[in-house]
Amino acid sequence: MSDSTFDLSFESELDEFDPLEDTGADDDDNEGGDYTAISSATDAPAQQSEAKADDRTPAERIDDLFKSMAPRRKVLLGILSFVQEPQTAEAVNAHVDKLQQDNFSVYTAANLCSLLERAGAIERITADGQPADDTENEPKTVVVDGVEYLEAAEPVEVFWRITEPGQAKLDSDKPTERLRALLEEDAAYAVIYKRILALCAAENGAATPTINGKVDNDPLVQKPRLYAPHFVDKLEQCDALEWRKAWFTTETGKQGLEMLADVVDGSATDSKED
Repeated sequence: MSDSTFDLSFESELDEFDPLEDTGADDDDNEGGDYTAISSATDAPAQQSEAKADDRTPAERIDDLFKSMAPRRKVLLGILSFVQEPQTAEAVNAHVDKLQQDNFSVYTAANLCSLLERAGAIERITADGQPADDTENEPKTVVVDGVEYLEAAEPVEVFWRITEPGQAKLDSDKPTERLRALLEEDAAYAVIYKRILALCAAENGAATPTINGKVDNDPLVQKPRLYAPHFVDKLEQCDALEWRKAWFTTETGKQGLEMLADVVDGSATDSKED
């Protein structure tokens, strides 16, 4: 859902954070997302004056970026998918605004593209496909009434394009396989997952309080004590749910319902009979 409000009194500490730094964090250490990386948006991380030595491969840098920016994973993948064909910065900005219209973030399209570029997932090119950094935009000499002047050249239009490592990252994203693995690993809670997916498959989706009311009192989640957001988060990480002012089951989530077709939800049946 939408990002939290931040206490900017911690700005000096947050400014030291670099989402691309190899911290050695575990895959599960994803909490914080925009919290821990807020300075990257406000201080333009791509413009940090001192870059640390980095011997990681582009694939490793990209993976580390996605771990550090877990709450923005879907948006980052959306950018990679969009720039499989070269796109202007203006077009990418509009696309990111659309991706984040129901999921506000302190990150702008420029912030996210800078991070992806530093990681090696996308690159800036000219209209003829050449690296934009290699383009020399020298002023030209013009003569007016016998006097020579230097006239600024027209700026070269720059496009964003996915790189080979970026394409490999995009191709490796398999939400259906992640969902299948989740349902197998969490088979004890299959009824809960099915109930949430079914609720959110309604035409208008399902509000958070509605989901909470259908899950939090179930005997299955009492010991250990779990709450609906725990399951919603896991489903969202598999792209089975998405937030659009309510929770909606995605096409991947509908495949999840098919995987759970044999699971009988007694609570759901009782509710229908009532």
